[in-house]
Amino acid sequence: MNYDINGFIYRTEDIKDEELSDIYVESELDKQNVKGLMSQEPVLLVGSRGTGKTMLLRITEKKLDDSFKENKVLAVMVSFNKAMFLESLDDRNYFRQWMLSKILFALKRKVVRLCNVVNDLGIFQSYFNIQLPDDDITKKLERFNALLENSWTSKKVDLAQEIEKLFGKNVQYLGILNEMDYFKALIEDICRTLGIKKIILLFDEACHNFIPFQQREFFTLFRDLRSPYISCKAAVYPGITSYGSTFQKFHDARVVRIERDLTDPDYIALMRDIVKNQVDGHVYRIFESNGENFNTLIYASSGNPRLLLKSLYMASNGLKSLNLQNVNSTIKSFFRIDIWNDHTKLGEIYKGHKLFIDWGREFLENKVLIETSNKNMSRNDKGVKQQTIFFAIHRDAPEAVKTSIRILEYSGIVQLHTEGTKVGGKIFDRYQINLGVVLADEQTPSARCKEIITGLSVKLYSEYGMNSPSYEKIDELIVSEDITNFSDILQDIMKQSIDSLDITSFQRDTIKQAGFRTIEDILGGTEEDLQRAFGIGKTKSRRIFNIAFNATIEYISG
Repeated sequence: MNYDINGFIYRTEDIKDEELSDIYVESELDKQNVKGLMSQEPVLLVGSRGTGKTMLLRITEKKLDDSFKENKVLAVMVSFNKAMFLESLDDRNYFRQWMLSKILFALKRKVVRLCNVVNDLGIFQSYFNIQLPDDDITKKLERFNALLENSWTSKKVDLAQEIEKLFGKNVQYLGILNEMDYFKALIEDICRTLGIKKIILLFDEACHNFIPFQQREFFTLFRDLRSPYISCKAAVYPGITSYGSTFQKFHDARVVRIERDLTDPDYIALMRDIVKNQVDGHVYRIFESNGENFNTLIYASSGNPRLLLKSLYMASNGLKSLNLQNVNSTIKSFFRIDIWNDHTKLGEIYKGHKLFIDWGREFLENKVLIETSNKNMSRNDKGVKQQTIFFAIHRDAPEAVKTSIRILEYSGIVQLHTEGTKVGGKIFDRYQINLGVVLADEQTPSARCKEIITGLSVKLYSEYGMNSPSYEKIDELIVSEDITNFSDILQDIMKQSIDSLDITSFQRDTIKQAGFRTIEDILGGTEEDLQRAFGIGKTKSRRIFNIAFNATIEYISG
């Protein structure tokens, strides 16, 4: 592959299809998860930001594509990363119609590519009940999606009128975008006509925001789509997801988690390979020759590839060197400042969640981390090796406590380790703190890293009961799903400088040269606009624009 001299690729969305196999590193757990994603049953793939959910979905799609001629299972990748742009629409039916339209658009393109069907399949046309060639239906779906996704910028546009012009009728009379029976009948007819055994829908970015209504609508759709010809899989985030009353997580789908065990004998080798596949031989030899420093950052990342790549880039001065002093200072700054800034930023964007975000940070920093450190140091002083990065929350703790912990889980600062474990006859959920966050308060993180990993015991942890005195001021937090005005949030975000985006200095400077100053500039711009920057041609403009666009979408989504 062509290595990026300006830094690592942090998001799978920025990786080209032909580069996937070069970058992907498969663990035994990944292998089992991909097998589940290729199976008949519905699956929810759960993991914090940066753990590799999108990578597993794309690898699953690639494997099914490669074996399509033999197995006749069609994989269709669908992204709902622009869902937040629809929140300002008055008619909430548009959101479900948009989801179905996105699926149809992706399905039509995949059928054309893998089944060698161009214009001779009239099935789509018959279900839309409009007299158009099939290729025009694809264009109309694309236009319909664009109208809804751009509605936040077009307040003067009569959306209903524009959509009626597009389809020649009111969208509510298009059964395919409103009735699940129509949709499933179309899928069955496509499968029977083309000899397809099953269509696997891979939903990426399904719930990448804090909008409960959209999440509930998605999971209702997920459940309703189940049929002998359709199997749904979705990547979701822990903690923040609202499944709704009609979807039962453990009955309507199998839940699998992306977790890398710090104590696994293959953990270091696996994480090293993730880095190795993104750099050239010279750079990797720099890391390899400083093996202990390399391993410290690998452990500090707690199995999160994105956290590893970011902290490694910082500690190596942009892939140039890797000394002990830089590793220790990086852990202190990255895991004490940067990772917490990302978490706190959620409160700035989603002001209705700010109290929970702030309370969760204060609880973890001023209660859990201090108690964890005290437990570890007291054992160290006594010559006892046993160490911990675990804590447990009572199942009947106040809902505001659990909400705050879930948002910490979403940010990757903690992760659920054991659900429903018994302690003294009571039920607790045990959580694991990101090791880098624990190390960040140590005087010498690298030295403490070895001691903690060597003595790590899941049997040692701090317990926080149903009415723990550590839950200070928790009564001031009111749990409500409708505590945020997302339309106002969107408008505020659009005015933000691109300096707030998670992109490299080179990418940021290049984008500014082309006149992109705000997030709205990027969303309203094109690759061609980016080519105004000095030395940026078609290939590089596409790469940089996609990186900026994906970073923008992630920033908007939280």
